[in-house]
Amino acid sequence: MKQLFETAPGARVLAIGAHPDDIEIGTGGLVARLARHGAQVVMAVVSVPNHTEERLAEAARGAQILGAQLRVIFAGELCRVEDVPMYTLVSRLDELIAEKTPDLVITHSAHDLHWDHRLVHHATVSALRRTACDLIAFTSSPEMSAQPRSTGECFADIGETIEKKLQAIGAHGTQLPKLDLESTRDRARALGRISGVQYAESFEVLRIRI
Repeated sequence: MKQLFETAPGARVLAIGAHPDDIEIGTGGLVARLARHGAQVVMAVVSVPNHTEERLAEAARGAQILGAQLRVIFAGELCRVEDVPMYTLVSRLDELIAEKTPDLVITHSAHDLHWDHRLVHHATVSALRRTACDLIAFTSSPEMSAQPRSTGECFADIGETIEKKLQAIGAHGTQLPKLDLESTRDRARALGRISGVQYAESFEVLRIRI
């Protein structure tokens, strides 16, 4: 990762999440780290299912904290991911990927228990069928994973960006009653212990070019 994305100024990174706050929770530390090292990071949110105005403002603030650009796939359309036909979702992602030509895509895991997250995973993989890029996947939290090996297959050191991650999650005020920032820190610390750093995030490797 460091070699591929942190020594290449202007590397293009696309993080795709189903809803506002998904990216911050699952990969906010890595997004902030890549942006800090000069990558052009776009955070693409598929849908805002409720409280549109408030949640869009929160998403914009979260992206700003992490140093990324925000895109909303179905901007101005109040919808749930599960209500969008798969071919429509794939088509929208096709357009975004063709526009951004990413070097790295980060998205939801197929093992996530949240149905919207799994739909976004499948649409992303389908949209990348002709695109040569690296692809890794995250789960938003351990309880959202049906995968026995929930720590994932690779780790990103987020020691330098853990505070940015927590700040960005905290920007989602409408969701804070359902979120536990200290648990997020504890999980990052535990993953860091496994991988030999202070704080880490874990990912499934779906495609990496070396």
